[in-house]
Amino acid sequence: MRNTLKYSKLQIGFLLLLFAGCFLFFGIFFKYHIWFSEQMQVFLLTFSYFSGYLAKPAFLSCWTGDFLIQFYWLNWGGAIVNTLTLVAMWALLTSLFNRMGRSKVPFILPLLPVITSFIALCYLEYPVSNSIALILSVLISLGYISIRPGIFRVVAGTVFVVVLYLAAGSSFWIFTAVVLFTEFAVNEKRGNLQGVIYVLLITSVSVIVPLALKNGYLLTPVQAFTYTSEMTRELRFFNILPLLSVIIILPALLIDRGKTKPLLKPSASDLLQIIITSALLIAGILLNADFQLERIFRLDFEARMNRWDNVCKLSDKYGMKNNISSYYTNMALSNLGIMPEKLMDFYQPAATGLFIPVNANENYLSITFSNEIYWQLGDVNASQHSALLGTIFSPRAQNSRLMKRIVEINIVNSQYAVADKYLRILEKTMFHRKWALEMKKYLWNEDECLRSGWIQAKRALIPSHDLLKSRDEYITTLRMLADNNPGNRMAIDYLLCFHLLSKDINSFEADFGKYYKPSMDPVLPKVYQEGLLIKIASGEKTPADYSSFRFTPGTVNEMAEYTRAFDAGGGKGSALLEKFGKSYWFYYHFATMKTE
Repeated sequence: MRNTLKYSKLQIGFLLLLFAGCFLFFGIFFKYHIWFSEQMQVFLLTFSYFSGYLAKPAFLSCWTGDFLIQFYWLNWGGAIVNTLTLVAMWALLTSLFNRMGRSKVPFILPLLPVITSFIALCYLEYPVSNSIALILSVLISLGYISIRPGIFRVVAGTVFVVVLYLAAGSSFWIFTAVVLFTEFAVNEKRGNLQGVIYVLLITSVSVIVPLALKNGYLLTPVQAFTYTSEMTRELRFFNILPLLSVIIILPALLIDRGKTKPLLKPSASDLLQIIITSALLIAGILLNADFQLERIFRLDFEARMNRWDNVCKLSDKYGMKNNISSYYTNMALSNLGIMPEKLMDFYQPAATGLFIPVNANENYLSITFSNEIYWQLGDVNASQHSALLGTIFSPRAQNSRLMKRIVEINIVNSQYAVADKYLRILEKTMFHRKWALEMKKYLWNEDECLRSGWIQAKRALIPSHDLLKSRDEYITTLRMLADNNPGNRMAIDYLLCFHLLSKDINSFEADFGKYYKPSMDPVLPKVYQEGLLIKIASGEKTPADYSSFRFTPGTVNEMAEYTRAFDAGGGKGSALLEKFGKSYWFYYHFATMKTE
């Protein structure tokens, strides 16, 4: 049944506010998620790349969605793509529900799948291709109900089930539900044997097709019935809610509201529906959107832009207490040359805030981040190792950001053939092509490399000889860098701070004597003073042992005051926290060490 579409001013105002809010949310409050999502693929404009999508169900929705994700690279690009996708979904669902409903469809019903899709898109592993799959299924459903009953409709329905599974994955269940609803309810064929047989046929085909194709697609039975995209690996509630919401709404279209007296006036009904929709949206976003991860993505973005001052300001503002935040904060402090001075001003989860371990306990996000510190320190081979692992463990085994890093590393290492291989791939993308063409000028062109400041700066840090290291041998790496280049201040600071954060004062004192020179700073940085004063206080060293270094009287006096307060308080941290909470001595005595 076709119902006339007519909206009140309140409904129109809410729709405009909803989609404007969607645009602003993804463009302002979630934009770093958007930018990071674009990095997790390398979309090539080639037929061979397209053919790769045929290896799994939902080839058309996945290809279309990934094509659109390219535009996330642009400012506001992701906001525009997501908003227009949800607008198209709402328009098609409104048309479908009004054509199938027995009476005027409540304003809220077409909005519920849109709201749940909005919420789902807040999750990093729910790509826009999942929403495209839902749209394709609704679009085919609209075409199906336009066909007059008869043998052609039967054939079309059967074919559409197969085609939709291939093109849109598990979203084909929407079409199956529409067929069952249409044949059983709208056309009232419960007693019609032909209608019952057709319903059984559609149901059987919907079950058989995924099972028949699962081996070819290398899927388990559960995956075959629920597959939406390569990114969506978990069967999370919010991931399947958009699909379920459409199917659950279909029975509500059976209700003939024209025969019952409304309980509320139209304006009151509109207001109630708007309140319910808004409450569901806000609650869903708060439950599904990871705003702490958004902050981490922003720190990551600022670090990649080498805006180290911004990293420190944001870290101080956010006050996050996790190793990823500390990882970027320490990297920024070191690049600004203030790491040993300001180290204890920020949260430090032991030495795990200096390096991100690459092991089975980490996820692909942290492995993606892990290469950056090696790149900054000058250990380009370790950086390449982490970048390759990050690419391998990415959901699609693709990552444009890491591919660019591998190119940079191989240019620095003069491995131009390797760099050229990856540049040829990036040349086939829409938005990374320009960068790839710009980088090609360095290949087999040493004169151009000599004119490049960043290449020369990185080459100056490369060790003259490398070592065979097992994973996560941080101290070995840092000592190798310091031995090969005594001027690598970042490596020296990281080595000494690693010992301090590990509470290994003996190793700190030994490496301090070997690598740190009096000429490096006019005044010994604060955390180094505090570390060495522990050796003096223990009686193992005397002030004369460090006569070449300048201690500040204030720090020496604070050490004496801390010792008195520590003894007077019976060694309890609560008595020392307010005044000495940001001193290394407090950390040394009271910080709980974490293992990887």
